[in-house]
Amino acid sequence: MFCPRCGRSGQDLVEGLCKTCFINDISLLEIPDEIEVIVCAHCGSALRQGKWYDQDSTEEETIYNAIISNITANKCAEDVEIWVEELIVRGSNIKCLVHVQAKVLGEIVKQEYDLNVKLLKNVCPECSKYASGYYEAVIQIRAHNRLPSNKEVEKIDQIISGQIDRLSKKNKMAYVSERIVLKEGIDYYIGSYKVSKKLVNVLKEELGGVVKESPRLMGKDKSTGKELFRIWISFRLPNFHVGDFIKYGNFIGQLISVDGRKIQFRDLDTGQISSIQWRDYGNIEVVAKKEDAEETTLTAKTPTSIQILDPDDYQPVDIDINPETKDIEVGELVLVIKIRDRLYIVMDNDKK
Repeated sequence: MFCPRCGRSGQDLVEGLCKTCFINDISLLEIPDEIEVIVCAHCGSALRQGKWYDQDSTEEETIYNAIISNITANKCAEDVEIWVEELIVRGSNIKCLVHVQAKVLGEIVKQEYDLNVKLLKNVCPECSKYASGYYEAVIQIRAHNRLPSNKEVEKIDQIISGQIDRLSKKNKMAYVSERIVLKEGIDYYIGSYKVSKKLVNVLKEELGGVVKESPRLMGKDKSTGKELFRIWISFRLPNFHVGDFIKYGNFIGQLISVDGRKIQFRDLDTGQISSIQWRDYGNIEVVAKKEDAEETTLTAKTPTSIQILDPDDYQPVDIDINPETKDIEVGELVLVIKIRDRLYIVMDNDKK
């Protein structure tokens, strides 16, 4: 047995060559002369095999990963190490030198390969949609029988802005393409329907309200023939604020909290706190506003009742004591509300 390349004999042959000639002849890598790397000029995502992938890496790391994905190591190479050196950058062309080190038949082998990387900038579909003002849903902020207050609009802006900042880290369609102020409220045009659903859920959880959806046919997709819809989501704030006075069934109470789960009120007769589910929102009647409450003086007190002055005509009025009012002393100023010709003492929630 002898090596046909160098004539050495007395050695085991590898693929017909002696060990030395085999190592000298081997190519550690199968690598193209040139590759194309396509990245989004706006977000940095990369196009691979016809699909865009989000990138958390730098442009240099994206190029390195693209090179590695286009390289195949020789099956005889072990412990392969590859690193890339950029030599010359001319416009979109980057001349690279690919270094490789591996073990072949127990020997360390080092090689270098020239490679040209053509870096092309494009725009991914999501960024293209954002730039064109594309939207899938509109969140309409309204209020029942009133206009949203400036404080409510400010709070809603803060919630939407905070949620968009959070969601956009994982979803490039999480953006507000337009915010339109109308006389009846605010419209937010949202890139993604799924994102708009999450936004509305957070708004309802924090502020309470009623949500309704209305899809609208916008046409057909020319490539698939499928009908295209946009969704209008109405988020309607209730016709009351915390502190307002309501009638619910036989109860007269003051609202003490409102969120996405329930509406809580304090019964003005007993001082007890009760809850109303949003499905019963239509059964709530607003009978007075928070600012309608007035101050008056407690003039007398018995074990079962207290006497106050009607702020309208200053006539004495007796009111039964309940657990909420039992500690009020004669001479104190108290808030009262007149509802359907009846006076109720209003406890100041900030002092409780």
